[in-house]
Amino acid sequence: MGDEHHDIEALRNERYVALLRTFRRHIEHYCARHSNSREDAEDMMQEVFITLWENIDGLNVESSPRQVNRWLQRVMRTVFVRQIRRHRIDSSAPLSEAAHLAQADDYDRELLESLIAHLAEDERELLQERFKGYSNIEIAERLGIRVNTLNKRMSRIVTKLKDIHNQNYETEQRQ
Repeated sequence: MGDEHHDIEALRNERYVALLRTFRRHIEHYCARHSNSREDAEDMMQEVFITLWENIDGLNVESSPRQVNRWLQRVMRTVFVRQIRRHRIDSSAPLSEAAHLAQADDYDRELLESLIAHLAEDERELLQERFKGYSNIEIAERLGIRVNTLNKRMSRIVTKLKDIHNQNYETEQRQ
């Protein structure tokens, strides 16, 4: 049993190293373009590497490099969004400027703006408050509503954005 566990770990390690060899430069380039400093880029890379390690067993061994690349793109975008949330953005900046300040490339900024455009006005306003760097507690206090109510609204907005993105992605794949 010990040898079997060792073999599985060895295969897992080999797969991880192989994926890093294949995609490391791509990850480094993406993180450098989407960060304000070398330290931020390194932090982003570490998050991507950790996510890859934690999810390597879930990646299909027969996945093509293109499929793995798509998955990594989603991981890197998620890490990028987390980085944006960590840095407070000038509260007077409109959403498009906030995306610019975070150094999003044109595709990311256009994607975000196109998804948000599908939301109702009140949903866009709530999301914009988050992009300005306010916490849900701060937003709830400003609006005079309970934090739980705001959390539910934000959760619905995120789900709606994911649904819109998935619908757009499926439409693109069919074309």
